[in-house]
Amino acid sequence: MISAVEKYLETLLAFVPRQTGGRFSKDYISLIHVPAHGPEKVYSLVMDEQRPLFTLAQYKETVWELVEASQGEMKSPQIDALQAEVTPDHPAFIFLDHDSVSRCETYGDGGAGLDYYLMLWQMDGESGVVECYEPYVRDNQAWLTVVGALQVLSSEFEYALQERE
Repeated sequence: MISAVEKYLETLLAFVPRQTGGRFSKDYISLIHVPAHGPEKVYSLVMDEQRPLFTLAQYKETVWELVEASQGEMKSPQIDALQAEVTPDHPAFIFLDHDSVSRCETYGDGGAGLDYYLMLWQMDGESGVVECYEPYVRDNQAWLTVVGALQVLSSEFEYALQERE
């Protein structure tokens, strides 16, 4: 039987690019945002040179609350998700390069009631998993650059999710 934390992570990691039998073959950035209040959001960007692919998953209800409320079998959370091709010369790529992503350090000194970000990435033969509580309060430029670029990129596509409602 898997623990509540494992269920939670498994649900959120569903939108992170992966490949069975080893590492994912393309460079990518995945950012999981667990806000202080409200449902989680996952941004993933596969950095294909010809056809970059952006995925945005917005949960309609807080996943952790679903996990905690479930006794054994958790019901599938409702989500709004979209995938869109991004032009290879999109300005966001200026800010989502190896240098910006690799400068993001882990700031795990937080807790419940704070904004939390978990980033998984693979670029130029390197990979990393880092976390940060309250990047805007820390005024950490690397985190602000990556989070801001992904939020700006998602703003171009979020209207499609809102139109479905």
